[in-house]
Amino acid sequence: MQRGRAAGLLRSAFETPTAELSRDRGASFPTLLDILGHFIGGIETWIVRMSPLTGAPLAPYDGPEPVSLDDRRGYERAVGEKVDRFLSRLSERDLDRAFLALKLPPWRDEDFTTSVRSTLLHVVEHELQHRGELNALLWRIDVEPPILDWGDFEEKQPRAST
Repeated sequence: MQRGRAAGLLRSAFETPTAELSRDRGASFPTLLDILGHFIGGIETWIVRMSPLTGAPLAPYDGPEPVSLDDRRGYERAVGEKVDRFLSRLSERDLDRAFLALKLPPWRDEDFTTSVRSTLLHVVEHELQHRGELNALLWRIDVEPPILDWGDFEEKQPRAST
């Protein structure tokens, strides 16, 4: 859930034609871009749902439908800002607060109660699952995925000369 790192996964991992990013790979979501968009969307959904517990509610993303890698970078930045605002307001006591999570088809058909702590763990696990999936898909096309700490990985990427 580090801001700026999700979109960096694909941007920094390799220079590739859009066709590679958009090719159906038969994974949890069809394309690399779809998987990236899905886990960023999952982060946003849960942060927005929990935000009223720690102050003024955060609004869902209000931008163009992310379809390209650049669009997803913008979406990830917007979600990262929400995560930063939410976490800056979060206290130790808030972690054990329960809230009603309304059903969200197709993932949930019933309302349920959960805690902020459990939800944050779920968000991290969900992101890790899909980052691992992206790594496996990158290996399949002979692209070395970023297996280091994301910040370290991005620092090691060659920079264009100016």
